[in-house]
Amino acid sequence: MSAQRIHQIQVVFSPEEDRLQLKINTQGRTEFRFWLTRRFVKRLWPGLRQALESQVQLETADPVARAAMLSFVHQQAVSETDFSTQYQEVPNETPLGPLPVLVTQARIEPREQGGYRVGFHPQGSYGIEVAMDPKLLHSFCKLLTDAVGKTDWDLPLAFSPAGQAVPDMGGLYGPSGSHYTIN
Repeated sequence: MSAQRIHQIQVVFSPEEDRLQLKINTQGRTEFRFWLTRRFVKRLWPGLRQALESQVQLETADPVARAAMLSFVHQQAVSETDFSTQYQEVPNETPLGPLPVLVTQARIEPREQGGYRVGFHPQGSYGIEVAMDPKLLHSFCKLLTDAVGKTDWDLPLAFSPAGQAVPDMGGLYGPSGSHYTIN
């Protein structure tokens, strides 16, 4: 399949499944549907946070200043995003099937053109690689944090708030910090 631009992303909590459902819709109306478990989101978040932090250029190593700057950049990026338009549920094609597939692996790596490539992959099957510019990455993180906020998972997704230690990467690996793989 040729590369298509992202049209919409939706992340919603399914209480019956106790999972998040991630839907990615392209401009060509191809839709990809995934399940994200609590365990997976817990392991994915530090990689997303580090990807966002790597785009904040600061002269200081002070974690409080870095967290404040990241929070400011995040708020600015999401303020420019349209979260009010209803997600369009009429795909032309669902290459992974009509039902969501369980994501067991992810990869986050920088792109030469800027931004990141984020891959979502089920066990032993094909998934997708999504190119995310900084604004889209911030928007995806907001959708993720909003959906997790509707769960009872007790999973705080934050940008290393003041006074808190940065959580262990928990399964994320990357030579020289260049990319992250979640298994």
